[in-house]
Amino acid sequence: MTTTLGAGIDPAIADATDVAGLRALRSAIGTRLATIHREAGIDTTLPGVGITPGCRVRLTRISPVAAMNLTGTVQEAATGKKTYNRYDILLDESSTIALRADHRVENSRKISKPQDDAVRHLMPSVPIDCMLLADGDS
Repeated sequence: MTTTLGAGIDPAIADATDVAGLRALRSAIGTRLATIHREAGIDTTLPGVGITPGCRVRLTRISPVAAMNLTGTVQEAATGKKTYNRYDILLDESSTIALRADHRVENSRKISKPQDDAVRHLMPSVPIDCMLLADGDS
């Protein structure tokens, strides 16, 4: 027996074609799950949970390692190829400085070194699973 996406899923979701609406729904579901887990005493530091444009995030479980623990603000969803579940991240000033000083960036094809005069650096198309909410983070 072949199971299709629509089996057991609300038809409004299974047949949806509005990407922005589905991303908003995914975010709302993640936020609700985090609340339920927190109330049940389960770890809520799940990558990707509650990530929406405008929120502050910390990069984790990301390659190259030079990007690990950098913080920034989620921008609108990435555009172009391979952008499902990806957002552009505008690094904050301290993370931009740290990335610029990291010698490992020189050998990376995945990330670019910030310009010398850049205050904030844009990292394009970062996977949502590499982000943790960092609102209370310093």
